[in-house]
Amino acid sequence: MKNLDELQVEEVKANDLEEKNRKEEEEGDEVDEDESMEWDLRNTDSVFSELSELSRDYLDTVDRGASIRGSAEQFEEILAQFEELKVLHELVEPARKALISRVVELTDDRSALTLEVTTLQETVARVEGRLKEKEEEIRRLRRELETCQPVDPDAGLPASMRHFSRSEMARVVMEKNQYKQRLFELQEALRHSQTLRATKVDRFTADKSSSVWKKFNRLFGLSKEPLVPPPTSALVLPASSSLNRSPQGSPKLPTIGKTQAESDGPAGVSPRARRRELYREIRSHVWGTLGKRHIHGWSLPLANTQDYSGEPVPEPKDVPVLVQLRLLDQRDSTAKLNCAVAVTPEISGEATCSVWVVSGPASCSEITVIDPARSNTVLDQFSLPPTAPALCICAVPPVESSAGTVWIGTQEGSILIHQASAGRRRCVRSVCLSEGVHSLTYSNNQVIAGLADGTLAFFSQTSDGWNLQSHAVMPLGANPLQPIRCCLAKGARLWVGYWNKVHIVDTDNKKVEQVLSVSERSEQQVRFLCAGGSGVWTSCRLDPIIRLFDWSTGRPLQEVDFTSFVTKTLGQPYLTLSPLQISSLSIISGRMWVGTGGGAIFSIPLSITSEDISIPYCSSAAVQLSYHGHRQAVRFIIAAPGCLITSPGNSHVTTAQLILSGGEGYINFRIGDDASEEPTEVSQATPQRSERSHMIIWQIPCPSVPSPAL
Repeated sequence: MKNLDELQVEEVKANDLEEKNRKEEEEGDEVDEDESMEWDLRNTDSVFSELSELSRDYLDTVDRGASIRGSAEQFEEILAQFEELKVLHELVEPARKALISRVVELTDDRSALTLEVTTLQETVARVEGRLKEKEEEIRRLRRELETCQPVDPDAGLPASMRHFSRSEMARVVMEKNQYKQRLFELQEALRHSQTLRATKVDRFTADKSSSVWKKFNRLFGLSKEPLVPPPTSALVLPASSSLNRSPQGSPKLPTIGKTQAESDGPAGVSPRARRRELYREIRSHVWGTLGKRHIHGWSLPLANTQDYSGEPVPEPKDVPVLVQLRLLDQRDSTAKLNCAVAVTPEISGEATCSVWVVSGPASCSEITVIDPARSNTVLDQFSLPPTAPALCICAVPPVESSAGTVWIGTQEGSILIHQASAGRRRCVRSVCLSEGVHSLTYSNNQVIAGLADGTLAFFSQTSDGWNLQSHAVMPLGANPLQPIRCCLAKGARLWVGYWNKVHIVDTDNKKVEQVLSVSERSEQQVRFLCAGGSGVWTSCRLDPIIRLFDWSTGRPLQEVDFTSFVTKTLGQPYLTLSPLQISSLSIISGRMWVGTGGGAIFSIPLSITSEDISIPYCSSAAVQLSYHGHRQAVRFIIAAPGCLITSPGNSHVTTAQLILSGGEGYINFRIGDDASEEPTEVSQATPQRSERSHMIIWQIPCPSVPSPAL
């Protein structure tokens, strides 16, 4: 019985346990379903969205001690902290990116420096190896030299008998040529001085023989001249005196007898005062010989003067008219004129012609661009690089697609190319040659440069412009070398002055066709070539003679010595200013223009009727002197065609051709130098206004046969 009761009790317990397990399983299933529903309804966007979408049954399962509404302040605090963290994150993120970029940059730099260090270490090692090799080679060569030195044939010879290298021989030859040229110049000056001294002695002898009779004439009243001679400063020739006669009553001879005017006169007299006395003597001679009449500032032809023994000639109708005396506006008042070129409207594309003038001291050059038709108008002014002075200038017309340009050659061998119109100051292209550039000539789409070593350089035009690097070179002769200072182009032929000869060159084949001898003296140098008609006039340095040659055959046709012209028109005192020589030569508008070393300008009409067949002969009877001249050598005489001239009194504009001469100072030979007297305390080194660079500008009054564009 007891066992039965125990079994029943155990059975009831088992049933209770089973019921309890079943309830626990059901509660576990409900919890799993609630958790799965909570997961499905969860929203990660915001806490409010997540709680608002839950059911009330789910909320009841939450702990009843928790209050969602009571935690609103904490929630706002959390949101504020979140905003602060977000702002901090925005500030930190750019800094992080910049730091990463800097780290990458430093890493790259470190890699590059490491590579460079490695390369330098390799270079150092390689250089050290080469240095060791060179040291070994030096030791070897030293041993060989010590071995060969006893057998040197020149070891026991004096220095004057040893062998020289080719470079040393070339240098010695060049120095010898320079000394030889200086010797020729001194010989020329000596011959000139001896001629003047002989004239002075003859005049002194004549005056001495008549001095006794003059004193007796004054003593007995046969002459009205005073017994006491006038002061020596009054050295003025009377109008009726001959060329070689001294002024009466002067106990001293005039200051004629040496090459320079400054070498005569008392020691206390300044060079300006002595030159002023010479200009007074020249003025007296001009008034006495050429008379009062003049034609537009030019003397009458020599045949129409009172002392001329030949037949008179008709007065010319095409005498150039003086239109302007222009003081060149230079930054440096002591600068000297060198050369100039006219840039026509066809070259520049502008409405009128402009003139580029090169001036400056010996170290550098300055370019002044002027309009010759408008007085005191400077279009542009700029300086060239201060490396070497400019020696020549040339205007090059537009070719194919290139615009007109101006080429400038310098003493150091550079050629500078500037635009002819807009942007003149900027050097668009340049090339540096081995020798100095002494002449530039344009011919048949080529620019020919004459160099200091007697070589011609030919620059040609290509589709891309001027080919400056690969230019053709043509030497004219062997030693001794001489600069090429003048060239004349006409068609496919080029006349080149070299020493005392003219080389006729075919510019297409770059060959010398013919060689002409201009002077019999081998030391002479051809300096000027100008063409008119079918002839060419030439002139040599330190030579008063000009010579005419036929263009086609090279046959000599005429020689003209300007010594007689100068002595006739200006008298013997003019020769003391400077040795007589031709300093410029041009043919413009049917006239030959000749500038001398003393500043005088002569003009001679030529017999030109056609530019193809006419021989430009000149007649000494038709020579005219310009009373307007320079105080020193005439540096250039150029033509400026295409200038716009405004007629005085109205606004009518015409196109005319002007002629410009350039030189240092200005002088009117009919007036003299009286207007330039200054106090003795004025410095002699400071140039006066009349001693500064001037240009004299003329205009041809009527059209004549034009000369070829050279």
